Amino acid sequence: MIKIGINNFVKRQTEQSEFTHFSQSWEDLVVLVYYQFKNGKYSNGYRDGVIVVHIDCKDCPLFKTYTDFPMFEGMKLKAEYRKIAGREHEPPTVVVIPDEPKKPCKYVDVILYRADVLDEDGDRSTDCDWEIVSINGKASEEEVPMSPMTIVRNWKHLPGGTEMKGKSPEEVLEMLCVSIMYQNGIKRQ
Repeated sequence: MIKIGINNFVKRQTEQSEFTHFSQSWEDLVVLVYYQFKNGKYSNGYRDGVIVVHIDCKDCPLFKTYTDFPMFEGMKLKAEYRKIAGREHEPPTVVVIPDEPKKPCKYVDVILYRADVLDEDGDRSTDCDWEIVSINGKASEEEVPMSPMTIVRNWKHLPGGTEMKGKSPEEVLEMLCVSIMYQNGIKRQ
C-alpha cells in the first residue's frame, strides 16, 4: 500500500492564507488524495517524481480559493508588504488578495512529490512514499500555470525550489512567458 503524507510546506495553506485551503483536516485530505491516486486520477508533473492528483468534482467545494476570483473594475483589494509563509528565507513582497471571502473551488489539483525527490534538498517531512506539497484550486477549467517565481526557484534551484531535471532552457523560457502572460491577463494565442 502506498503511503501519502503531509509535507510541512503545504501546511501554510490555511483558511487565513492567500492560498487555496482544504476545509477539513489534514488526515481527511490524505484519505481523499489516496483514493484519487489509487483510482488513477492523476497525471505527471513537471518532472519525474512529481504527480498531479485530480480531485473529483463532487469533492472540490471542500476547497476554497482566491485563484480565478471574479475580478471587476473598482473591486476592493487588500495588500500587505510581508514575508510569504513557507518562504521566510526570502525578502518580504507585496501580497494582494480580494477583500472578500475565498470562493469554493470547481477544480482542484493536489501536487505530490515522491520521497526521493524531496530528499534531494532535504525537504521531506514524513516517512511516506509521497507527500502532499501543494493544493491548487481554481474556479474555472482554464489551466493555471506555475507562478513565475516558482519557475525561477526551480530552474535556478534556489532555496525552496526543486531542480527542473529534463527541461531545456527554451522549455523553461516558454513556461515563464506563459506564466507572466497569465498573471497579466494576456490570453495565449
